[in-house]
Amino acid sequence: MPQLMEEKPDIVSADGTVPIEMNDLESRGTGEKVQGLERVESARSNVMDELAKGESVSYDELPIIEVTPEENRRVVRKLDLVLLPLTMVAYTLQYIDRSAMSYAAVFTFRKDLKLTPSDYSWLGSVFFFGYLFFEFPGSYLLQRLPLNKTMGTCILIWGGLLMCMAAPTHFAPAAVIRTLLGCAEALVTPGFVLLISRFYKREEQPLRVGLWYCCNGLGSFIGALVSYGMGHVHVASVRPWAWIFIVNGGVTVLFSLIFLWLCPENPQTCRFLTPHEKRIALERVRGNKSSLGNKEVKWYQVKEALFPWIDPQGWAYALIVFTISVPNGGIGNFLHLILQSYGYTAFQTILMGLPQAAMQVVFPLSGAYIARKVPQARLWVLMAYMLPSLVGVIIQYKTRNSGALLFGYYILGSYVASLGICFAAPGANVAGYTKKVVVGAMVFIAYATGNIVGPHFFISTEVPAYKSGMFACIICFTITIPMTFALRLYYVRENRRRDRLAEERGEGAYDETRGDFSDQTDLENMSFRYAL
Repeated sequence: MPQLMEEKPDIVSADGTVPIEMNDLESRGTGEKVQGLERVESARSNVMDELAKGESVSYDELPIIEVTPEENRRVVRKLDLVLLPLTMVAYTLQYIDRSAMSYAAVFTFRKDLKLTPSDYSWLGSVFFFGYLFFEFPGSYLLQRLPLNKTMGTCILIWGGLLMCMAAPTHFAPAAVIRTLLGCAEALVTPGFVLLISRFYKREEQPLRVGLWYCCNGLGSFIGALVSYGMGHVHVASVRPWAWIFIVNGGVTVLFSLIFLWLCPENPQTCRFLTPHEKRIALERVRGNKSSLGNKEVKWYQVKEALFPWIDPQGWAYALIVFTISVPNGGIGNFLHLILQSYGYTAFQTILMGLPQAAMQVVFPLSGAYIARKVPQARLWVLMAYMLPSLVGVIIQYKTRNSGALLFGYYILGSYVASLGICFAAPGANVAGYTKKVVVGAMVFIAYATGNIVGPHFFISTEVPAYKSGMFACIICFTITIPMTFALRLYYVRENRRRDRLAEERGEGAYDETRGDFSDQTDLENMSFRYAL
């Protein structure tokens, strides 16, 4: 696209007019003023067309507009009313569907499929083999294809596959379906991170990610109630646990159609925004200093993401996520069996697990709120929310007192707040669209790998039950905290270095509201500052 502005971009109001001072009218002729207006209109039209096609747009090509606080609030409110329900419901269903096997296991699922303890652990792991296998191909699809349609199609496929889980009578077909389920769900979380980064400012993103990530707990709560009800359904030739898969999968298929209809691709394609509001939505994310989409794979950005001696943050987040995901894989698959090992019946286990499900809503939601409200606190929040989980697994490892075990069980899930912050990191601290996609893939490959490894530390024949698994969790949670602290030190040092360079160049104080939509990486763009 040709260069449209010679020096600074015009500043226009949200309705497209150019405010001009009286002395400007005296110094410029009427014809020049009209040409300036036409130039701004042309720039906006071309840029919005490029954005609708998923092309990169640059700062000089997009005029700055003035946005009042009321206009900003109105647009954010409209975005929240559509995007948050879609992502929150999708994540609720994803957790219910992923955990359906865990609920079925407290009934006769393992007996009916003739599963050994090792078979059940592998059914937990093969899901993440699919997740791991499809992460990089899926990331390529997220960049090359429309984001909203790709995610909606994945939701439709995983709902249908979950319904198929009611059919297997032995290990092999169940393992195949679980693997395909992992492939279908591999794109959802990285896709949502990309989606949120297109519509929200960096400081707004942790709360939004926390809102849909806390739906893990909501899904656990709802899934427990659905499973309790389905366990009482008795139909000839249909095993009670099969209804857990049939009902949850059917609801997911119906929701996928709603998602495909309502979810926008980017601000330009928001049917619920007026033309002026679309322009405001675009201007709001200028300060993110990142491209909103680019279908070209830029290999130098792939190199920057993958080589830690160029940029260490991708591997740092991958290692942090891995150390959290090993416990997540074990606890997630054995959550209800851990509780059942205290001596409860199947129905008692489901009901006694409800407070733990409620805590899985409280932890990520409170963590996201603190990260949003307290400046430069997101990595401190990540470290702090590891501590209750660490205490919980130590209790499980050291004592068999029933009251202490229940308390430890209910605080086990605080780490999900930390995991949510890690998932939001590529959207906030990585610029360059290809690099952002690759770092996101690295994070979710680490997530899948940890979840594959985790279940194999949990051995039900141990006395006390799952002692090896709890010891593995203690090690992983302990490692996570110093790694996060080291990453924060790196960000602080890099931000200070960039501030010094800006001061030496006479650029003045850092302005987080100014930026561009060019497809530069965070290393290329020296005006970029890392969120702490």
